[in-house]
Amino acid sequence: MLSIALSTLRTRRLSLAGTFVALALGVAMTAAMGLALAATSDPAARHPRPQRFAQADAVVRPFRTLTVETATMTGHPTLDASKGLPPDLVARVSAAVPVVQDRDFPAHVVGDGPTNVGHPWSVARFAGYRLLAGTAPRASGDIVVAGDTAVAGARVGDRVGVVTGTGLRTYTVSGVTAPAGFEHAVFFADREAARLSPRVDGLAVTGSADAARRATGTSAAVLTGASRHDADPDPDRERRALDDTGVLLGVAAGIAGFVAVFVVASTFALAVTQRRRELALLRVIGATPRQVRRLLTVESLLVGVFASAAGCALAPGGAGLLAHWLVRRGLAPSGFTVPVTPWPLVIAFVTGPLVSLLGVTAASRRAGRVRPAEALRESRVEGRTMTPVRRLLGLAAFGSGLATLATTAVSDPSSAADRKGYTPAIMLLITGAALLAPVVVPRLTRLLTWPLTRSGGATGLLVRENTLAAARRTAGVAAPVLVTVGLAGALLGTGASVDATRTAEARQRVRADFVVRPSGGSRGVGDVVLNRVRSVPGAVAVPVGRTSVFTVGEGGVPRRFDGRIVRAGDLGRTERLEVVDGTIANLGDDALVVDKEWEKRPGDRVDVWLGDGTRASLRVAAVVRSGLDDGTTYLTSAHGGPSPTGRVDVVVRPGADRSAVEGRLRAATRGLGVEVVSAHADAEGTPGKSRSSRLGILVTLGIALAYCGIAIANTLAMVAADRSRDRAVLRLTGATPLQVARVAAGEAVVVVCVGVAAALGVTAVSLAGMWAALSRVTHGTTLVVPWGPLAAVTGACALIALLAMLAPTLTRPKPGASTAGLRD
Repeated sequence: MLSIALSTLRTRRLSLAGTFVALALGVAMTAAMGLALAATSDPAARHPRPQRFAQADAVVRPFRTLTVETATMTGHPTLDASKGLPPDLVARVSAAVPVVQDRDFPAHVVGDGPTNVGHPWSVARFAGYRLLAGTAPRASGDIVVAGDTAVAGARVGDRVGVVTGTGLRTYTVSGVTAPAGFEHAVFFADREAARLSPRVDGLAVTGSADAARRATGTSAAVLTGASRHDADPDPDRERRALDDTGVLLGVAAGIAGFVAVFVVASTFALAVTQRRRELALLRVIGATPRQVRRLLTVESLLVGVFASAAGCALAPGGAGLLAHWLVRRGLAPSGFTVPVTPWPLVIAFVTGPLVSLLGVTAASRRAGRVRPAEALRESRVEGRTMTPVRRLLGLAAFGSGLATLATTAVSDPSSAADRKGYTPAIMLLITGAALLAPVVVPRLTRLLTWPLTRSGGATGLLVRENTLAAARRTAGVAAPVLVTVGLAGALLGTGASVDATRTAEARQRVRADFVVRPSGGSRGVGDVVLNRVRSVPGAVAVPVGRTSVFTVGEGGVPRRFDGRIVRAGDLGRTERLEVVDGTIANLGDDALVVDKEWEKRPGDRVDVWLGDGTRASLRVAAVVRSGLDDGTTYLTSAHGGPSPTGRVDVVVRPGADRSAVEGRLRAATRGLGVEVVSAHADAEGTPGKSRSSRLGILVTLGIALAYCGIAIANTLAMVAADRSRDRAVLRLTGATPLQVARVAAGEAVVVVCVGVAAALGVTAVSLAGMWAALSRVTHGTTLVVPWGPLAAVTGACALIALLAMLAPTLTRPKPGASTAGLRD
């Protein structure tokens, strides 16, 4: 059997080459995704080297996690603020080991440059800062700036304004250091830093770490070695970025794997269908159905092994290009690289033959039932185009997709906003539609080609009848088009609908006219900015702080909610809150306003922990409707912790000129590290986040669509090469080469239109399910049909199909080729 299979591979190079290409590219895509996913879990990438305290022996810092003990578990959520180190602990550690006190506070050099952070000069050496010019700050009015601060090109002796938490003061630049990539620092004299920020945020240890650990006990964390990175600015930034990259690649890998299996199975089925007469000849000479199945199985294993080897060889290069693209588009950390890790390649290599076997299983069972008499037929007329098993699987897949959408809409409608929630339903719908294609294709073909019957020409009639006579082949060719256009329409449509609904929902809540918010990575809005906004004629300033609120949820699991710190009288002035129960007028120093996700009623008391770990027992004053995302929890400043003002909402007084107020706001806050935007623009979210979400969907689609495009060309090339006999018959009956090409082009267009029509049906069902789910959560449901991307993808599919079908047709035939095409 092996020798026969090898001979078949040699003689059926063209049809099996299509299968080889599809499988090799599928393995390469899977392996590249696996390598990229492995890189996101690389310990070296997830645990970067320390930066701010790289030259310290140890660092004493407050714990960054909150310990919440319940009856069923102990949780450790990450805090987003710090109380600093207690004075007695600082004294105890300082007596046991040499230390340098670290302070970390906002300090913005007036100008349009990046927002800065303030530190005492004594800690600069631990990060490797070195003076390029000038001297260290000695007096309270001296500062040292890095070369990338707002005063780019600052020289020693320059006078600059610095905004801190205590106000705006002019300082003299006593020195300039080389910039650091992880922060934009301004260094003050130690006494001045202590005046500006009395809280001690950490201790840099220059002696024995063990001595520091004994003196600290369990009151704080003692960081040594690689763990000193936890004392860097935003130490989880790289990990969050890697987690986001991992989620993106995980979704992309799932879709890529689905597309690869789907396309390979379709290609195998088409290849077996093209060999129907050849298999019948084997039955004539005595081959049993089992031997036919074994032959196809051995062939698939051989093709799978060779294709896997080729795919694994291509994978490292593809993974490197993918990593470079992700970094350039901001979807991965700047230093993200993809090393060659053995296990993804091994898994991909094993997956190739398995996918090959899965793809040939159904086709080989059908091939084993080929009757010997079919070898005597002069024409290739298809018999039954739909087996009961395929019909059952198609109905099951499509029904499962519908059930998933219905379950989401009824039981958990808010999960529709999660891409991971609706993607499986889309893939089930596409799978079901593709399996049921032989039933749908004849009906769609008759509908789409009906105008051709009224044209009165032979070309249109030939296109219509050729397509109808080969429904199985048409379905196999239309399958990649269905996957390509279906994924583009459903994923882009649902994603854009969720984004549009979120934006509409946020805009409906807005009552403010403008928002003054931090820019360039600032931690908040200082008192200087708040006072200047309050001084603008015609403007009413409403400061809003930010914090996190932790509570024990269902099952004893700690849950985190976003919190806003407001004055009791300001709640509801700048945004519309849909109160479900209670009244927001009851918000006081011992109360909070929650959303329905808390599952509480007005009057209930809840134990909460704030962003700095402060514990409080508060009364629920009101419950508001949340919307798509978990809603915001509102507290008063009495329980807001040390979190700074996150932003300032501005309402224009009645009768004041809106444009004039905006101009005064911009003039009053220019150079202070903030920006003035319209409240509606702020409600639409961070542009970078929306862009990242869109790019995430595009990279997911791009990989799958590129593969599908190759599959379309591959499949149609196989069909076009197999149609040489039909072209020879047309030429013998008097058809010109141009007429033959028109028939081929017409068939290609019809096949693409059939696939697009089925894909539009899947898109419509997906969007309908999305609309049903979102309508149960919010009143601002907005559906977006991505007509532009759909038209672009459809045009690309049509172009690829035309080139693949016309390439063998437009080649100049050799003498005698017309009669040679009739030979068996």
